[in-house]
Amino acid sequence: MRRSAQNDLKTWFASADRRPLIIRGARQVGKSTLIKLFSEEEKLDLLEINLEKMKLQSVTKDSFEMSELLDEIQLRTKKKITKQTLIFFDEIQESPQLLKFLRYFYEEKPEIAVVAAGSLLEIALKKENFSFPVGRVDFYHLGPMTYFEFLLATQNDFLLEKIKTHDFSDAVVNEARKLLVYYYYIGGMPKAIDTYIKTGSITTVRDVQEQIIQTYIADFPKYNARINFDRVEKIFYSVATQLGRKIIYQRLDSDSKSRDIKKALELLIDARVLTQCHHTEGNSSPLKGEMDETIFKLYFLDIGLLNAVMRLDFSQLDEEMGQNFNTKGFLAEQFVAQHLAYLNNEKRGPELYYWLKDKGTQKAEVDFLIQKAGKVIPVEVKSTSTGHLKSLFYYLKEKRITDAYKVSLSDYKKITASHKIQNESIEVKLTNIPHYAIQEIYNL
Repeated sequence: MRRSAQNDLKTWFASADRRPLIIRGARQVGKSTLIKLFSEEEKLDLLEINLEKMKLQSVTKDSFEMSELLDEIQLRTKKKITKQTLIFFDEIQESPQLLKFLRYFYEEKPEIAVVAAGSLLEIALKKENFSFPVGRVDFYHLGPMTYFEFLLATQNDFLLEKIKTHDFSDAVVNEARKLLVYYYYIGGMPKAIDTYIKTGSITTVRDVQEQIIQTYIADFPKYNARINFDRVEKIFYSVATQLGRKIIYQRLDSDSKSRDIKKALELLIDARVLTQCHHTEGNSSPLKGEMDETIFKLYFLDIGLLNAVMRLDFSQLDEEMGQNFNTKGFLAEQFVAQHLAYLNNEKRGPELYYWLKDKGTQKAEVDFLIQKAGKVIPVEVKSTSTGHLKSLFYYLKEKRITDAYKVSLSDYKKITASHKIQNESIEVKLTNIPHYAIQEIYNL
């Protein structure tokens, strides 16, 4: 199953100033498979060192020598390092010392291509208090497979081409919406998609999703020995009931102290199981400059895993799609969130922002804010109904912004909408983007 990241890896490999690349992301988003697919596509000689299975003695010595490490790799893999070699350190969190030494590949052996990846890498980096020298290593953040990648994997290449060229004919819309229901159920975890393709059964997909969730729960003891694992598990499940809402700690676990809940959440976020969406004033770009770290909402890593946690079956999702998510609007938000979080953020890591006004008489919330060509543009996730945009107009009035996006199941179109607030008429150029075209939001 091809990933768009393969094109980015190709650019990285061909770079004249190539640095060791560390791939970051949640467990089972396909980091190791990505490297194997890329090596096959580019006909590279892959030297894979799984550090859970192979302990490198040369990185445990008091004094580090690059020549010793390279000799050990070649002796133990029984392969010679050449210009067409790609060294892949998998599960690198098992060897924190090696993380520190990656910089020396760039400084002493820049001709050797090196990639590293690992589960719970974010937690390992924070635990060891690593600070990588600027310009010595590069990072690439990998999320779940996107809807576009799902279309490719299920051999819907022509449909994807039509969406990317903004050809929204009736036939395209009908097929895109039909397959969107399947993505909502299956999600973007590579193993779940692969299982669906091989079996054609959505029943077996749910089994895979349950296995992935149990794998995450089994990881909890690895996060921090001083954390109560039962509390982490409880909060993990509680987040599903608070999805897309401002997080208030006691709503997640009324029996625990706020500081303990905060620690548990931080671990789940560091493990990339949950994604934060921070409130920002949203006056100007960059949005991070006006971000408030204490005000945020949460989304799951993947919509398929969320459905498994919520015990939603395929028929329920199909019905929800038909009703424009009038009862379970959080599903539409989750879908948009997991795509926006990683869209154009491969080097920075997942980022999401929203705007909230919950004080005073005029309470309002805009689902997401994005940055486009130096401008801040609000994004509301809605059903096909034309109403319920009052919060958006409050934001537009306050910030004096004239452009906005609405993501819904209705067709792609551009309209001018207006609304009166305190006798002032607020006008907006509103672009409706269909859910299935969310990845085109910066191009539409």
